[in-house]
Amino acid sequence: MVTRILVTAMASALLAGCMTVGPDYKAPPMQPVSLHGASDAAFSVETPVASWWAQFGDPVLEQLVHDALGDNLDLQIGLARVRAARSVFVEKRLDQLPHVTAGGSQDRRMQPDPLVGGERVFTETYQLGFDAGWELDLFGRQRRAAEAARADLGAERDSLADAQVMVAAEVARNYFELRGSQKRIAVARDTLVNLHETQRLTETRLELGAGSELDVQSSRARLKAIEANIPLLEVAEVQSRHRLAVLLGQRPGTLDALLQPREIPAFAKALPLGDTSDLLRQRADVRMAERRLAAATARVGVATADLFPRISLSGFVGFLGGNANGLVNGNNKAWSLTPSISWAAFDFGTVRARLRASKAQADGAAAEYEKAVLLALEDTENALTRYAKEQARLRIVVDQAEAAGRAAALAELQYREGSEDFLALLDAQRNKLQADDALAQAQASVNVGVVGIYKALGGDSRPSSAVATASVGATKG
Repeated sequence: MVTRILVTAMASALLAGCMTVGPDYKAPPMQPVSLHGASDAAFSVETPVASWWAQFGDPVLEQLVHDALGDNLDLQIGLARVRAARSVFVEKRLDQLPHVTAGGSQDRRMQPDPLVGGERVFTETYQLGFDAGWELDLFGRQRRAAEAARADLGAERDSLADAQVMVAAEVARNYFELRGSQKRIAVARDTLVNLHETQRLTETRLELGAGSELDVQSSRARLKAIEANIPLLEVAEVQSRHRLAVLLGQRPGTLDALLQPREIPAFAKALPLGDTSDLLRQRADVRMAERRLAAATARVGVATADLFPRISLSGFVGFLGGNANGLVNGNNKAWSLTPSISWAAFDFGTVRARLRASKAQADGAAAEYEKAVLLALEDTENALTRYAKEQARLRIVVDQAEAAGRAAALAELQYREGSEDFLALLDAQRNKLQADDALAQAQASVNVGVVGIYKALGGDSRPSSAVATASVGATKG
């Protein structure tokens, strides 16, 4: 009678519909963004190409980024986490359905039997069939758990997309820094050629009695100072090559043949930004923070459901007999149905503590989301300002380099003619080296600034094959 009443009550609850406790998640509104730095003349409202690195027209850079997006180990780790999160989501969703397992057992025992006066009796039992268990999700505990797992999956997918943006940006940044180091080395070596010529000139003038030992030693000191700086530049070049190899999932040194010196001009046209008002949706890190907030909110519902009773059904359908021979026959058919209820009626303190913890975690996730929004805006505004100022600085440095070159040529001519002293020539050559070196750095900084902007804007707006695969898998799961 009790079993019938309990089963009837559970069926009535199911027919009446299940109640899902806990807060229903509402995503924070993503307001349109107005970027102050985007109004600078260095930018245009044209839509950039999806693969922004293609705008440089450098086949080596395009190959590096393409290979990195396929072979980078951080991306492989991220993809594995997406697959793991998808499996957890599928598991949590299936927890809402009955779990059925097949099995068989044999039980042999010798033990006292009170029914026959305590005499030891040998018994043998064979069982074959299906066991089933089902927790009726009357208060939405399993549904909230599946909701949290789905949000976790979305967060991992966005984390993978963010990692792809970072990897493409890191490859491009290191590539431009490599080319900048190579250009600075070339400038230093070209200067050494000129200084060797100046060194010979001072020695010749000394031999002819028109010069001085001071000029010879000053020229030699300047020459050695530049020679001493070249190894430091070569260290920076080697480090960039090694970093690029590791970003491509390869051992340091494997890209040396591909990364031979190559002239890379600075980006010299208005940088297309497209529609920046949708920045927050373009940023994968902001989307990831929003999904983390959704998961934390759903887990508040899981903790809330623990305040209510859990009702489960377990059962068996199969065959039960005392002999293995002929076990599967009509006389040995057996079944059982066991409804059960559990409730933390005398442990509410523990349950409420867990609920408070889950609410605190949700509050923390909300703050993390707000922080991600602010950091995204800060990152983008800083990147826009930095690029605009680097472009302005590049124009100035170009004029400086041209003026320094003319001054150095004029000082050398006047020194050869004897109308100018050597210190003026040395100073002009030093200014030319500094200007040429600054120009190489400014050109690299402008290109690195392009990388910073597209990274801040969320990079490639199209999903990569890895993210697309994970998304399809989540949909099918």
